[in-house]
Amino acid sequence: MHFSLLSKSDSNNRIIISAVTWLFRIITGTVFIVSGFVKAIDPWGSLYKFEEYTASMGMPVLHALLLAGVFALCALEFMIGVFLTTGCYRKSCPVVALIFIVIMLALTLWIALYDPVSDCGCFGDFIILSNWATFWKNVVLAVMILWLVKYNLEAITIISPAFQWMAFVISLVFVTTVSILGYTRQPLIDFRPYKTGGTLVNMTDEADNDSGSDFRFVYEKDGERKEFGVDDELPSEEDGWIFVERIDIMPDKTATVSDSDSRSFRLWDKEGNEDMTAEAVTQGKQLLLLIPDLPGVSPATTWKINELYDWATRHDAEMIAAVSGTSAAIAEWEDLSMPQYDIYTCDDTAIKEVARGNPAVVYVDDNRIIWKSSLGSLDIDIVSEHGDTIRPEDFATDSHKELINLVYLFMICMAVPLTLSMLPRIKDAYTARKTRRKNITIHDDTALPGE
Repeated sequence: MHFSLLSKSDSNNRIIISAVTWLFRIITGTVFIVSGFVKAIDPWGSLYKFEEYTASMGMPVLHALLLAGVFALCALEFMIGVFLTTGCYRKSCPVVALIFIVIMLALTLWIALYDPVSDCGCFGDFIILSNWATFWKNVVLAVMILWLVKYNLEAITIISPAFQWMAFVISLVFVTTVSILGYTRQPLIDFRPYKTGGTLVNMTDEADNDSGSDFRFVYEKDGERKEFGVDDELPSEEDGWIFVERIDIMPDKTATVSDSDSRSFRLWDKEGNEDMTAEAVTQGKQLLLLIPDLPGVSPATTWKINELYDWATRHDAEMIAAVSGTSAAIAEWEDLSMPQYDIYTCDDTAIKEVARGNPAVVYVDDNRIIWKSSLGSLDIDIVSEHGDTIRPEDFATDSHKELINLVYLFMICMAVPLTLSMLPRIKDAYTARKTRRKNITIHDDTALPGE
């Protein structure tokens, strides 16, 4: 009797441990999936955040190396989430997750203490958390992952070890495809204020700048830089001062970034002194060339941009450029590309919020955004050969439908290893049930009369 009670107690403990393990798998797995997925949707946003990190640490890193790190981080987080949720790699996956979360704990603690960036970018622009909220979120995740390190083997996997390589490949291909589309074209989901179908500029608030943003003008003389506010008297270039850049001081991003009033896209003259937004963004068809990093644009793209200008002109669409750069950089660009379109300056952060890419192209009709694209993903050869038949509206794509199709394909592919894993279990259960019925029948047939 004593041993029977112990056995029943052990059975109950196993059920509780298995239930808690599955609960922690689902919670941690979901967090990792969401974090990796939203980063993969918008790799440019993650890249900008990486650049903020390295700049605050004083560590200049090559663009290509940072980009490789972004792709690797997206894939790692998403795949850890998939494996935790499905129970794949029950021994190794929690260990990898623990190493990852320990690194994130150290990083987010540093961010929370010293505040080098406004937010860590853990969930991209999808969810904005304060730095301390991010740290405590990671503490909770670390506790659950420690449980999984110890008890993950106590709960079964829904994908057999023989087919887990398929889940690995399917997850890697899916998240990499989403990342490539987001980097080379535009994010398949736009979490920023300037969504396709929305307005580019709030005309009612533009003139008096009710967006809440402030500006600082940077001038340089004899190697010394000084900032001046909008109400300050600006120094004269005759005294040796040279205008360097204009800095937009944005309101806190933690406050309703989805609100249209948070938009800060404003165009200035080449010197960055006069607001030209009302004159530049007009009613009618417009093609906007956006360059957030003018020195980073290859001279080889100038012919492509000029072809784009000719094509837009033939379709009665005005083309303008919004660039972030000094007066000297703009003058050098004009000497190099000989543009026929008007060039305005804009804060690089505002440009990056409108569209991803350097350069990027945005087509606007009556101040309404019709489509966005990186310049590299536009096939200018088609425009050159069929420029009279292809209109600017024809480049609009349904990115939401494309993403839904990718998600459906991912789910269908994941159903393959899941089904292959379930078939032997279903067969064993059916065989066991059939055997029990047979034994019961034999027992009934051999029973003595009256028993």
